[in-house]
Amino acid sequence: MSSIPKLNEDVMKACQLYVDNLIKPIHSLGKLEEMAVRIAGITGIVKPSYLSKALVIFGGDTAVDGENKTKGQLSHDEMKLVARGYGPVNVIARQLEAPVYLIDAGLEKDTSDIEGVLTKKMIHGTHHGRPAMDDEVVENAISLGMSVAKTLAAQGVEAAGIGNIGERSLLSALAVTASIMKEDLMKVSQGSSFQLSLSGVGDFAKDPVGNLAEVGSAEIAALFGFVVEAARKGMIVVFDNAVTGAAVLAAVTVYPEIRNFIFPSVYYEEPIHKMQMQKLKMNAFLHYDFTEAEGFGSALGLSLLDAAIDMLNQMKTFGTADVDVAIDGAGSGRQRKEIK
Repeated sequence: MSSIPKLNEDVMKACQLYVDNLIKPIHSLGKLEEMAVRIAGITGIVKPSYLSKALVIFGGDTAVDGENKTKGQLSHDEMKLVARGYGPVNVIARQLEAPVYLIDAGLEKDTSDIEGVLTKKMIHGTHHGRPAMDDEVVENAISLGMSVAKTLAAQGVEAAGIGNIGERSLLSALAVTASIMKEDLMKVSQGSSFQLSLSGVGDFAKDPVGNLAEVGSAEIAALFGFVVEAARKGMIVVFDNAVTGAAVLAAVTVYPEIRNFIFPSVYYEEPIHKMQMQKLKMNAFLHYDFTEAEGFGSALGLSLLDAAIDMLNQMKTFGTADVDVAIDGAGSGRQRKEIK
């Protein structure tokens, strides 16, 4: 993973100076300014143009041999809906001019009858209990995610929003998150009225395959591989809910340097998601009370990348518009007429 590119700090400094000189109170656009500067650092361009984008959604059902009344029909129907272009995520994707790629990594039902779905099924849904999968299934799912990222990078995709489709996927998201945060959770439980048992769960950073096999799911394993390889290729990754968050948390736990390429999107009023964001030390940008999966939040997150780039390319500086710069306050000395 030493091949993961570093952010261009010189370009970031130049971009920050340019942002500070846009006609507005300094720092008044908050997180949007931070996004613009990081995008500049990733692309190596002070004022990058629009990024080529895509939505990547992996499917997988969890605990299919547990309590399972629908037998995978709900996720099968949802996959078909998105494949036909009728899902909420499709609406946003069309506005972004971003293709939506659907990959079946582990749905219970067969999806070969759905046009527009890449069926690379590693397992027909994960098992109830432990282990959830065999190591080989996890390895193949990770390889699948990496292969998809390589293909998109070769096609020129610069930013990808990730999503998931699958029944009971929140169970695997919780289990993966707990396995990564077991030390944090054990400390919290000490001295309280409850006891937390995470016996048999090893160090995730040292054995991600083994841990994902014990408590994960095929789509989280595939998303994990995608996030890792996307970062290696210098691609921005936008995530949304607790399932995609579990994959991002897993990837950052194993390879901390990839966090430079990760952008959150939507805030979810969901305990697992909150745990993940706290551990990642990230704050979601959008607060809209969403519960929708299938990459909907990530698609909206991609739109924020466009907004940050619009800010850089369409707003004018004090010098360009011949507007007086600040003579006191936070902008004094930082805002200069020669910055154009």
